[in-house]
Amino acid sequence: MSKKTVKILHTNDLHSQLDRWPAVVATVNRLKSHATKAGDDVLLFDIGDHADRVHPITEGLDGKGNVELLNRLSYDAITIGNNEGMTFSKRQLNSLYDKADFDVLVANLKHDNGEMPTWAKNHRVFTTEQGVTVGVFGVTVAYKLFYHALGWSIEDPFESIERQVEALRGKVDVLICLSHLGLHDDERMAKQFPEIDLILGSHTHHLLLDGEKINRTWIHQCGRSGSHLGEVSITVDAESREITNLNVHTIEVENEYDSDTVSLLEDMKSRADRVLSEVVTTIPEEWELSWEKETPLTKLLVKGLKEWCEADVAMINAGILLEGLPQGPITKGALHRICPHPINPAKVNISGERLLEFIREAHKKEKIYKKVKGFGFRGKILGMMIYEGIEVDESANGPLQPEHICILGKKLDRDTLYNVATVDMFTFGYLYPSISTLNEKTYYMPEFLRDVLAWSLQNRK
Repeated sequence: MSKKTVKILHTNDLHSQLDRWPAVVATVNRLKSHATKAGDDVLLFDIGDHADRVHPITEGLDGKGNVELLNRLSYDAITIGNNEGMTFSKRQLNSLYDKADFDVLVANLKHDNGEMPTWAKNHRVFTTEQGVTVGVFGVTVAYKLFYHALGWSIEDPFESIERQVEALRGKVDVLICLSHLGLHDDERMAKQFPEIDLILGSHTHHLLLDGEKINRTWIHQCGRSGSHLGEVSITVDAESREITNLNVHTIEVENEYDSDTVSLLEDMKSRADRVLSEVVTTIPEEWELSWEKETPLTKLLVKGLKEWCEADVAMINAGILLEGLPQGPITKGALHRICPHPINPAKVNISGERLLEFIREAHKKEKIYKKVKGFGFRGKILGMMIYEGIEVDESANGPLQPEHICILGKKLDRDTLYNVATVDMFTFGYLYPSISTLNEKTYYMPEFLRDVLAWSLQNRK
């Protein structure tokens, strides 16, 4: 019985940890070389969030440096994550893959008119040198409010998955989904669509050392930040065209570095530095920062946030800024350094009752010193909550009451609705349940908080 083997190599969730990329390149090249010597065909995929604007190279080059790195390693196809899809403006995303030498597979992202963007495809069928046909499609997590604010239409990924399975299953030997949905949805997909042979996952940063098998479908996800990558060996019977063996391996990326990639990253840094050296404004004195009290810098930002969002009041945590600012010219790079998060301004319409709960939670010591990972936050601790239009009696004993809080000079009223400007990270997840469960939220995109800071500095009085 004649058999044909295809090696699938895959990466996910690098998040622009570019110091790890030379080691990833060396490991991929080594695995490719071994597969080629064994007579196997190789396909290489990335499952999204390769680009993260926390890194100055990604910020300065609008993500195109990340595409250059993917090209250099000869990826066959990728899908996008929320960092590519939601932290770049529509204009930036529409040009991000102009020079890509690989296919971008994302079946559930469309323009508002329902048309696919020119840079993306629903799926791709690869035919290896041994004649094995591999159907591959991609889907990304559907944060509808955010994509809508950016001018995109994002479809429920499971509706897209159903169409892609129907289009591909009878036409290919192997069916693969590149999924930036997270492990929970990958498990749901495996149960709902047993026709899929392999789900290469991402987004939730799970490290599945031995993969996970549900019925006949394998799921694999390799952590984040270039610590591991995946290798899947698929053997197909030449006559029946059926998969006879599928083995999942997780490869730890060791400290072996590709010197050409190191040199390329040095060149990219120089290019990015030139962009980020643009002067935004000049300040006459040094502005220090504290995460435990209000400073002129945090006060300027929260005041600017209120004006930007046209809100009644504003509240923001001091830990959103990582450093103060020196006297003299302030560059784009300096603002990126002190506020690197891909976090957007947001406004919520909230009752006084919920606002009281929000403020109470923010004043807890464990919240002020809480170390946060995810939600776009790239800092260390949340820090003290800083207000504009809200006064809190810090000397109050016990839980804060309405009489301890003034909103625009008047005692907080539990039944009044207030428009509160804050940051998007507070409106989802577990940090502040009092506002994360609200239905009425407005997101201001594509600008980040550092854009509000730049605007506030330029328009300070």
